[in-house]
Amino acid sequence: MKFEQKISLIICAYNEAKNIRKVLDVVAPLDFIDEKIVVDDCSKDKTCEIVKKYSNVRLLKNKQNGGKGMALYNGIKHSHHPLLLFLDADLIGLTEGHILELLGPVAFMKTADLSLGVFNIDKLTTTKIANRAFPAISGQRVIWRKNLPPLAKIKHSRFGVDALITAAVPKERREIVVLHGLTQVIKEEKNDDIWAGIKSRYKMYEDIVKAIIQIEQAKKKLKRVV
Repeated sequence: MKFEQKISLIICAYNEAKNIRKVLDVVAPLDFIDEKIVVDDCSKDKTCEIVKKYSNVRLLKNKQNGGKGMALYNGIKHSHHPLLLFLDADLIGLTEGHILELLGPVAFMKTADLSLGVFNIDKLTTTKIANRAFPAISGQRVIWRKNLPPLAKIKHSRFGVDALITAAVPKERREIVVLHGLTQVIKEEKNDDIWAGIKSRYKMYEDIVKAIIQIEQAKKKLKRVV
């Protein structure tokens, strides 16, 4: 199965050796995804070794740990196609159907320029609650390259990158897609030290809040100029 529009998939990964195989096993065989890229943000585990086992997945490595913004910047810069699909590396239960659902509003129905995938709330977790309450920060998304904010802004936005990209597309051109049966590993489960996981989550939300504040400040400046 091939589509008219060419699609580049970008997955950002940091210490995802325990999880990324479940995602790559699903996306690697899909021939309608023309380009598959994993960007490693200086993992200390065997993430890179696992990715290298997939012959049709291209591995890029950040020169230094720069957070999700730097990883996405690297992936976007080295990708080639107009339609971009972003997925997290720690998804649980991903299927081809989820990807087609995510592509639908942008690639097929043309009702949106950005689709945001959110988890179905069947069992409450902090990740699912945040995902549904703030879909603008979802890591599962499809967007046309032409609708991205400047790459220079993406590069230094760390975990605020998802909010930054969402803000670049008008609300009326965004569509939220509920991905039933999909979830992801929470940060507290990725580290034997639960406090390290909590600290990581706090830092992620701190980056997101900073990005949102910067976006709102930019909007106010634009209004004053107009």
